[in-house]
Amino acid sequence: MSELSRSGDPMSQGIGQRANELYTKALQETPSDLDFAIAHYRKALGGISNLSSDAYSQLLGDLANVLVMRFQQQGSRADLACAMECHLAGLALRPIGHPMRVIALKDFATALLIRFKEDGTHNDVHLAIDNFGAALALCPFKHPVKWDLVMAYASALLSRFELCGNAEDLERAIEQYQMVVESSPPHERPAPLNNLANALQSRFQRFHQLNDLELSIQHSCAALHMLPTYHPDRLQTLRTLAGGLFERFHQKGDAVDLETARRHYQAVLDLCSQEHPYHSLALNNLADVFLARFKHQGDSVDIDLAVGHYRTACIHSEGQPDQGMHLDHLGNAQFLRFGQCGDMADLHHAIENHALALELHPLGHQRRPATMEALAICLDVRFETQGEPADLRTALNYYNDALLLCLEDHPRRPVILNKIASVLEMYFRQYSDLNELNRCIAYYREALELYPATHIDRPTTLNSLACALLSRFELLGDEFDLDQALLHCAIALDARPLGHPTRPASLLTMARILRSRFLPWDDPKKLGIVFEHLRAAKDACQPGYSLLLDIHAELSMIHFLRYLALQHSMDLKEAFDYHELSIAFGSGGIWPAFRASLYWVQSAETFRHASAVDAYRTALRLLDRCVMVAKAPELRQELTKRHAELMLDAFSAAIRHRQPDLAVEMLEQGRLLLWTQLALHRSILDDLRSSGEQGARLADDFEQLSQLERGRRGKSGRESPQHHRELQKQRDTVIAQIRRLDGFSHFLMHSSYADVQKAAHDGPVIVVNASQYLCNAVIIFTTGQPTLVPLPKVTVTDVARWAALFDDIVQYSGDPDPGRTRERRLIDLLTELWDLVVSPVVDRLLPHTPKGSRIWWCPTGKFAALPLHAAGLYQGIEPKLSQLYVSSYTPTLSSLIKSRRIKNSTTPRRSTISPSLTNLLKGRKGKSSRPSTPILPSSTFATICSSESTDDIDMLRKVLPLTCIITRVTGANATHEHVIRAIREHPWIHFALRSEPNFDLPFESRFLLHDKPMSLLEMARALAEAERLPEFAFLSVSHGSGGTDGHETMHLPHALHMAGFRSVVGTMWAVDEEVSRRVASAFYHSLVVESRGAVNCANTAKALSQAVKMVEEVIPLEQRIAFIHVGV
Repeated sequence: MSELSRSGDPMSQGIGQRANELYTKALQETPSDLDFAIAHYRKALGGISNLSSDAYSQLLGDLANVLVMRFQQQGSRADLACAMECHLAGLALRPIGHPMRVIALKDFATALLIRFKEDGTHNDVHLAIDNFGAALALCPFKHPVKWDLVMAYASALLSRFELCGNAEDLERAIEQYQMVVESSPPHERPAPLNNLANALQSRFQRFHQLNDLELSIQHSCAALHMLPTYHPDRLQTLRTLAGGLFERFHQKGDAVDLETARRHYQAVLDLCSQEHPYHSLALNNLADVFLARFKHQGDSVDIDLAVGHYRTACIHSEGQPDQGMHLDHLGNAQFLRFGQCGDMADLHHAIENHALALELHPLGHQRRPATMEALAICLDVRFETQGEPADLRTALNYYNDALLLCLEDHPRRPVILNKIASVLEMYFRQYSDLNELNRCIAYYREALELYPATHIDRPTTLNSLACALLSRFELLGDEFDLDQALLHCAIALDARPLGHPTRPASLLTMARILRSRFLPWDDPKKLGIVFEHLRAAKDACQPGYSLLLDIHAELSMIHFLRYLALQHSMDLKEAFDYHELSIAFGSGGIWPAFRASLYWVQSAETFRHASAVDAYRTALRLLDRCVMVAKAPELRQELTKRHAELMLDAFSAAIRHRQPDLAVEMLEQGRLLLWTQLALHRSILDDLRSSGEQGARLADDFEQLSQLERGRRGKSGRESPQHHRELQKQRDTVIAQIRRLDGFSHFLMHSSYADVQKAAHDGPVIVVNASQYLCNAVIIFTTGQPTLVPLPKVTVTDVARWAALFDDIVQYSGDPDPGRTRERRLIDLLTELWDLVVSPVVDRLLPHTPKGSRIWWCPTGKFAALPLHAAGLYQGIEPKLSQLYVSSYTPTLSSLIKSRRIKNSTTPRRSTISPSLTNLLKGRKGKSSRPSTPILPSSTFATICSSESTDDIDMLRKVLPLTCIITRVTGANATHEHVIRAIREHPWIHFALRSEPNFDLPFESRFLLHDKPMSLLEMARALAEAERLPEFAFLSVSHGSGGTDGHETMHLPHALHMAGFRSVVGTMWAVDEEVSRRVASAFYHSLVVESRGAVNCANTAKALSQAVKMVEEVIPLEQRIAFIHVGV
């Protein structure tokens, strides 16, 4: 009550008394009276002139308290700021020695503590504790606010402990609460008992002494029994007791504690109306219990109840400070449900909710690191499930940001370090980046330094570090890494006794380390300890445990290794049996099995064993499946590029073991995979979706089954064999339906040699391969087995040297060549290529293939960068390949077969124009002045030129029949839209454009148009929608050479053939525009002659051969041989 009665002014006394009455009513939960009370207090302060300093300070203090109350109810920051000003002004009027200074200090400290809990400003909690301490120092033992002051002081200490983690604050808080309990009469004891129970729970969370938890439960039980049924403090006491029981359940696993906690939390919720400030928190606590019961008992109803309660808490807390916390908890529950049910919608929702929570937790917010960590975990798992690299990068960014917020003494720092290291290790597995692996190892080591020797997570970190060191040893061969891996794994294994759920993982790691220490000349008995570890790991796993896939894969490797050493047939059988088991769980087992197959390949090559062919065939089959289930194009490309040499070595192995037909099958399988990914960015599922509505549905069904299996395993690690069998049955049904679709009869199967041999229908195909083991060529004829052409004097190093030398020569193509130095170097290279590669092939061709016939080259690896068609002896009348045969290229055998199939299934496209169209040409203007015309759907040719020049069109007009209508898309008319339309509507296209090639990813190459570039991928899509099937393209474009950095170069003509044109003429490297125009003129002239007045794409290869001979005297060699033909 204020001291207005001393003022002597009846009006002033009335205003003050009325304000006090309204304040009292507000305290009795009539919130609407607060506004009136504040108005009366302000009126009293502003309207009374003769107040004493004591009365004025009292009135300021009362106004401040009412403003704080309204702030707590309505959240107005202006109220809190004004309250602070009133407290400070009132405190100044009550100096040291004033009898009411204790009250002023207590009220000011309380307001500071409230402001701290609102916005987390560290200085506020420090000031609050200082002011509470100052008040206690002035407060006599029997002062009426003594114990309330002690309680408030202890609460501030507890808040600072939660902020800073200083155990001294926690101990002082507990001492203060105990002092209040001991000094309070029984009817006043429940509140301090409850506060003491809360503080003891905090100490338990810090030091994990179970006695603190037991005392907390005892004190909160005692407090609850002392409170009447409808006492207002009952709600808070129920929450404390439920929290203690819930924590004891986590420690001891007693379901009775869990159920009792649930009942108490339900009672709390029943006591809270929707407007009650604890309502959202009560929903959250009850959801926590449902979530724990789900984890304990596995009833899916509980996880659904938890998600529902968390979602309701989010709705009711909208706009409140704790909404972000509720969003985080909802996201965590949805993430858990995803792990149980595999529904991707749950994972997407979890990511969305964590992202929303992060927006509500700005920099400085204490929950921000935890939110970023949870969001990163979800993105990490989504990457594992869907393979989108952006998720992995984003997860790593969030982990790094969280780490910056967790200093060295933060308890979550080692956890986050482990998470970052795990992501980096995964990144290394996907992209083979040594720098990321080094960072991974450094983070694991830092986490180990921060963990106490007895920390529960230390063995996991030790095992992970051992795995990372083993990976680096396998990459670099440093024995120190292997020794360190053995040491860390041994410590982890000692910390995981028999029966420990993670012991199998350490046993498996130890087996891998010991296997890596085994050398080909070692005693095979050394493998015995490896078998012991693997069998122990296998026996410790329940059926369906995902680690069994890796264990089976490792057992397969060890049995095979022992077979190579001892030649016991039973070991080989066991190796095959375990390899089959390693892929027995469907798509989730691909990666362990693929790693096992690569080890099988490596071991077979080391021991020169005949099973190498089966190993390569298995590895290619599994690589194909790995690529298919990888959803992101970037990841599919990376996988294919990283294992590109696998197909070359597979070809070599089959040749070495006298299986040339299988060599061709495997090489074609690998090349289809390589160029489908690097060129078209497509998987077979993309093709299936493009086939129609039914294909799209089946592709989705197949992908969902794969995701379901990976999703379940990604979180829980377990599944029942019955569940697997059901998924496998559904998958087999979908595969059978897919194979019934036209064009997909070989889905998940690969073509036989008899299938790919059809590529040689119109002439032999020569596959030229360079492997680290062997270089050779194989000629595929129309009938019979492929003919092997050994290249004994050629190594893969030679081919790489030729490619680099050739690239160095042609990058200056068109520049002056004084002394013809560059030409002599080129002739020397072409001569060496003839002597060592092409001449041996020709020797095998001549007895079977008449001179002048067509042949197709299918070069692999670095051979793709070399002009095999131009090899020869350029001195005098010595032979050259171009004098013997008409050469074409094909990127894959299948693309050539497909082009021929198109020809055989449609009417041959010849540009004989009907008389009605000929009438359109009558009265046309002169060639040089004819403007660009709209695209004519009825025409056969389209000329696309980014400049306004008519040189190319004039050239075409001179050599093509007058009956051939040419649609011109030139200059300003050469826009993206017009060019796409021209490609769709014209089967013959002449390109006269500048380009920006991308030789690693050819379909990202771009053609420069008037308004914006057009990628080759966009062109391919336009060709897929063409009204008339694309026949031929002439690429008169300017671009650079392919370089030598990548594994294999796909030139633009090859890429355009893969995009859909049956036949393509273009260059392997840049040539002068005038040279290109001369060759084009000679080419079209020869084509018209060869086709007897019309044009037929089947004659384009011969026409190019004749054209190059026609310009031989006027065009330099380096530019002349740049022109190649690809396709039919």
